[in-house]
Amino acid sequence: MQFLPVLACELRGDMTKRVSCGFDLRVNADLQETDPKQWDQFLLGRDKRSLISADTRVWSVPDDVDSLLQDSIRKFWNPLGLSKDLDMLLSACRELSIPVAGLLPVCLTVSEELVATLVKWSGPEYFDNAPSEDDLLSTGWRFLGFDAVELNGLTSGLKGIGYKEPSLSELRKQFGGALNEVGLFSDEAIAAEFAKVRGLEIPLHAPFDVVGVLVHDPISQ
Repeated sequence: MQFLPVLACELRGDMTKRVSCGFDLRVNADLQETDPKQWDQFLLGRDKRSLISADTRVWSVPDDVDSLLQDSIRKFWNPLGLSKDLDMLLSACRELSIPVAGLLPVCLTVSEELVATLVKWSGPEYFDNAPSEDDLLSTGWRFLGFDAVELNGLTSGLKGIGYKEPSLSELRKQFGGALNEVGLFSDEAIAAEFAKVRGLEIPLHAPFDVVGVLVHDPISQ
């Protein structure tokens, strides 16, 4: 995967338009087993944990689909390790007899400002004609919430790294009440503030960017 430059969206009072930065296919999170070793990676208590995340190490992509997405010979992948077009990804899976029935299409979105930076560093071909979040929502996609993500590898600062005391208690007090039923932020500004705080706490993974997580109906066949 191509290495990306250090990127970060500034915390703004006026949130900008958001567009797709790529698609993939995830397993049903309700059926995915949770590794007990991951329990310290959740900000909320055990009864409120959810595997829904932009991070593929938290919310899994099947191995054969992931291998396809990392195949740089194919032209539909982008430097984030995502497909720039869902239909192309599905066609490639079916061409290679990769099972897709029951998998959930996932789209990650970022601000137009951040896409412009990605285009500057990676080239326009990876993000050309990217649909806006509004267009996605009008065609059956559902918004699940915002994650805070290190784009190099899509590592979630919310669910993918873990917490230690006293930081866990402090972050839970400050941000826990802002998480929705799937453990993501519903408010973009709060997600941006969390990303900033988490980046100061874990500079090795900083900066974290705000990434929207959208899902569509499971693939029928």
